[in-house]
Amino acid sequence: MRHVVGRSVFLKTLLLLYMGDETVTASAGTERVLTNMANAMVERGYNVIVATNDKTDAVPYFPFDARVHCLYLNVDTKKIPFSVKVKREINRIFPILDKPVEAYRASVSVRKLREQLKMDSIDCIIAYNHEAIQVADCFVHGIVPIIAMMHNAIRIIMGNCNGRALAEKAKANVIQVLMPSYVAETRKYLPHTPVVWIPNVVEPVCLEKQAHPSAVKDRYRIITVGRIDGLQKQTHILVKAFASLAQQYSQWDVWIWGEVKKTDYYQRLCQFIEEQGLTGRVHLAGTTPAIQDELCQADIFAFPSAFEGFPLALTEAMATGLPSVGFRSADAVNELIVDGKNGILCEDDVSAFAQGLERLMKEPALRSAMGRQAVADMKPYYPEAVWNQWQMLIDEQIQQASRL
Repeated sequence: MRHVVGRSVFLKTLLLLYMGDETVTASAGTERVLTNMANAMVERGYNVIVATNDKTDAVPYFPFDARVHCLYLNVDTKKIPFSVKVKREINRIFPILDKPVEAYRASVSVRKLREQLKMDSIDCIIAYNHEAIQVADCFVHGIVPIIAMMHNAIRIIMGNCNGRALAEKAKANVIQVLMPSYVAETRKYLPHTPVVWIPNVVEPVCLEKQAHPSAVKDRYRIITVGRIDGLQKQTHILVKAFASLAQQYSQWDVWIWGEVKKTDYYQRLCQFIEEQGLTGRVHLAGTTPAIQDELCQADIFAFPSAFEGFPLALTEAMATGLPSVGFRSADAVNELIVDGKNGILCEDDVSAFAQGLERLMKEPALRSAMGRQAVADMKPYYPEAVWNQWQMLIDEQIQQASRL
């Protein structure tokens, strides 16, 4: 017997849609935002429903509040009909369709969503990705307001979108972006859709969990947190930069925390570490649910990403009191790191990144001063301020819809 979620008599009901592959079981940033938002909104008195394509027995990596209703739709995202695959291949040559595979999966998700949820039980939908916008639009047909979240740099999200894909995004009532500069950039692609800036939440770090980057130690740590990846996270740049410094700075080590998605890249990284004689000094440490315990032991946060939306790993390190090194060209990174104040921004190459690291490695007083400034700079992103902005946006959208 199917379970249909109905309307709460007293509460406004939010539907949070994230239609990806194995979403709630992942340990990445968007998944954490999903959990944090669901928990924060239910705490503020909303009835919250989270719907994803996950298997019905999925176990979330980040735990939901017991009051959050989770609907795992059990959509097999790998099982695609042959006709849809043909459309996908044609679209690669003549990009006139709006991502045929995502559109097909969205149709399956909508059908399964309707089996478990009544459309008129929802007051507002928050869509976490493009496929979720498609699902939301098909599910409510413009009757319920849709807030579409953009979780990456706008040039990455929209730069390769064709007209149909942009038209799909424009069906949202409002677009939420993560950095102030993204507002104007989004309007270039969607000139008629309202755009608002609301950043991600940065949790304050208690004094006991703060880093002490100027303390005298037997061993010093450079730390990075993020997927082991050559395209966006560019883990190899940190490893190569440290290899050029390791002999001169024999008391320093590198700790790399993050999941492995591409084993061939990971293996090449391991081979390079071994060839450079850095085994035991460069640690590919995997994932941990207690990353704060690792951050507070570190002295420098290295972040060689090519682009970001609003990097939680970086902001958590800054809130911990760590000075950071990143690239001047990296979206979001170049707004969060203020060069010479709370960290160092470098040009886009290994040598420049090594110079940034070295400047901090040899100046403990500078590490401490930048770390203190980083903590101060994260205060505008603390939970109360950010969730207040979200509550205002949600309530405005519900009120506007009720007047139609």
